[in-house]
Amino acid sequence: MSNDVDVEVGRRIGTLRRKIGMRQQDLAMHLDVSVQLIRKYENGRIRISSSRLAAIAVALDVPVAFLVDRDEAHFDTTASRELAELAAFLVTKEGNALNTAFQRIKSAAVRRSLLALIEVCSQPL
Repeated sequence: MSNDVDVEVGRRIGTLRRKIGMRQQDLAMHLDVSVQLIRKYENGRIRISSSRLAAIAVALDVPVAFLVDRDEAHFDTTASRELAELAAFLVTKEGNALNTAFQRIKSAAVRRSLLALIEVCSQPL
């Protein structure tokens, strides 16, 4: 029998999975389970065992705490959603590489110039 925590954990798994571009089928294959089971997890219809939760965290490349810690990732507020989106981006290969490279730039002026360039490039045509 599931409860509110199970629903929230499932929702976080689904949100993060989609953010990193992973399909339910991909996660199911990684865990060697059915897609239907992934759907039930993400809908909060069934409780996820601790070993399975750890495997899901590995598949999504996040700490288990990101999926379960109520203090770390409340998705109910705008700030928390933004933090969750940032965390989801940073766990991607590209997000991590971009963050690491950007932090290595010593010059604040160069960092600002790069940010301005990225903002211009991200504008719709």
